[in-house]
Amino acid sequence: MYARIVQVPLQPGAAEKATTYFRDTVGPALKQQTGFLNSRFLVNTDTNRCLMVTLWESAETRTAAETSGFLQNVLQHMKPFFAGLPTVDYYDVAVQVA
Repeated sequence: MYARIVQVPLQPGAAEKATTYFRDTVGPALKQQTGFLNSRFLVNTDTNRCLMVTLWESAETRTAAETSGFLQNVLQHMKPFFAGLPTVDYYDVAVQVA
């Protein structure tokens, strides 16, 4: 399993709207992506930061969601909620406890 974590500062007061957009728009679109397994949208309202965590079956399917323009489209549509540039990190999932 492979993870992508997008970290980004949010505009003050934008956490609720960003959360709603991710849940109602990004979530359903992610479910249509080949190899998509799971996602989490984490918000720290004290620091106005969020983490968008997605899990993928393979590194190839994770990469395909970027080369197809899917990730860029999500970030573009969420840009009004952002107070800075997102950073994207990649991880291999070593342990998962369910």
